[in-house]
Amino acid sequence: MANLQMPPRSAWRAVVESAFYANSVRKTSIHELYNLALEQPEVVVTSHPFYKPGQFGLPTDAKVLVSNDGAIVGRTARARRLVRQMQHDRAKYQRILREAVYQLNKREALWLEAVVGLNPDFMVKANLLSPASDAKNMLDWGVNFAPWMEPWKSLYGQSRQIDEPEIMVVADPEWQDERFPDGLVIIDEDENCAALLGLRYFGERKKGTLTLAWTMGTRQNMVACHGGIKVINGKPPIAVFGLSGSGKSSLTNSHDHGGTLREDEKVTVIHDDAFLIDLDADMTVVLETSLFDKTDAVKFNDESIKFFYSAQNVGVTQMEDGSRVMVAEDMRNNNGRCIKSRDMFNHADSCPRPGSVIWLQKDPSLPPVSKVADVGLAVSMGASLSTMRAKGVENVPAEELEKLVIEPFANPFRVYPLAVDCLQFRKLFKLGTECYVLNTHAFGLPGEEIDIPLQLSLSIVTAIVRGQIEWKAWEIFPGLMIPKNGTDLFDVDYHKKYSPTEDIQYLNFLRKRMQDRITYLSNKRDLENDMESVFIDPLVAARLHIDSVLNPI
Repeated sequence: MANLQMPPRSAWRAVVESAFYANSVRKTSIHELYNLALEQPEVVVTSHPFYKPGQFGLPTDAKVLVSNDGAIVGRTARARRLVRQMQHDRAKYQRILREAVYQLNKREALWLEAVVGLNPDFMVKANLLSPASDAKNMLDWGVNFAPWMEPWKSLYGQSRQIDEPEIMVVADPEWQDERFPDGLVIIDEDENCAALLGLRYFGERKKGTLTLAWTMGTRQNMVACHGGIKVINGKPPIAVFGLSGSGKSSLTNSHDHGGTLREDEKVTVIHDDAFLIDLDADMTVVLETSLFDKTDAVKFNDESIKFFYSAQNVGVTQMEDGSRVMVAEDMRNNNGRCIKSRDMFNHADSCPRPGSVIWLQKDPSLPPVSKVADVGLAVSMGASLSTMRAKGVENVPAEELEKLVIEPFANPFRVYPLAVDCLQFRKLFKLGTECYVLNTHAFGLPGEEIDIPLQLSLSIVTAIVRGQIEWKAWEIFPGLMIPKNGTDLFDVDYHKKYSPTEDIQYLNFLRKRMQDRITYLSNKRDLENDMESVFIDPLVAARLHIDSVLNPI
């Protein structure tokens, strides 16, 4: 058995766990949840067949169900409260949690069990409690992970024992409190429990559960990864890390890299969103059975729909024959989503540790690709991963969407100190994993940026896997290398378009971006006690070198 049974060791866990045993709660199954979702008022029953329904115990004629939220169709990070950061507010939030659970337990509620992790090296039991009126979200949660049924139940029984309590999540989308108009998420990462209050969006349930699993993994000497990983032609796996909109899924899920891979170069997708790298076992473990992907590129009657289990926040139209079909492409709203099978690719549930890690950055001061030659700088560039927010993915003000933001290791779901991830990634790079930085946005000074198309990024990844890029030192940025043969490999104008120069304006721009990274990480260290100077020093050294070029003695 993977998780040890143990009594609660915190008030948070005691309140959350006790909620599961109320008279109003009963255990449920994927089959029951599907039937309940069929009757849920706001759910739309489409004519699209549910992909391989028998694996979940559903009838052969099961259909893809669509649930559409209201104003909010993305995550709300500002709703999150971490127990470790509450300090003097603990009593206040414990009162709120107790009252929320009391009100939930006065209604009919359902308890769904699942497994997070698909390899016996790491499998943890997870439990979700929600009102019966939220059956569709519970159904999606069970299908996204591995529901407590065969074959996952038996595999879990054979997995290694982990000295951690089971994951327990309470979610009540009907909760309201005028003090928290955006909802409230309370996370006790030490006790693997969370409460998601007043939030309808399915992604809150998925990421809340993954947050606890990732945290548990770090305590088992693993690297928590919000990214994609694949194996090409049996070579060491390649992992890409980036937020939604950075190209993470496009780079991971492409079977031919935009035509740059040969037909004989077999691609095995491990996952495009969540995994753990076990540094002791030298292997990578998938956490979810399915893919939770955006549908902005899904055309009307797209072939990929045949792999769908479920969809959220997409349009539906009725045809002349009476069939109801999805209208995706973010027609209804931004951030339309689906849950689909990994059967659309060659896939596996585990692989060796990655041979290469790629930080996907949206930073115009950086060329399309650079190789990091220094372990310390590899960590620093990941810890200061720069991007721009993807529209609709997060519930943030419009003006925030235009700002460059830093999201360490592309993981906004971290609930432990950032220094922990830095330590784990440093261990990974010291084992020999190589590091690269891909700018997937545009290169150049503000107003003069040259777009970096997805096709170029796909070609670069292919060249990295094949070992075709010849590298030279980027003299201005110690520790980074840039291609010598970019024109031969990618584009006849590659060096003309994308080569960094020693122009004063560009150097000042690069220095400013570098200082942004340093300032962010320094604030993490000084204001939040989440960071250590050793992981900032490589960036400081690089900035000082630029200073010496700009202002020679």
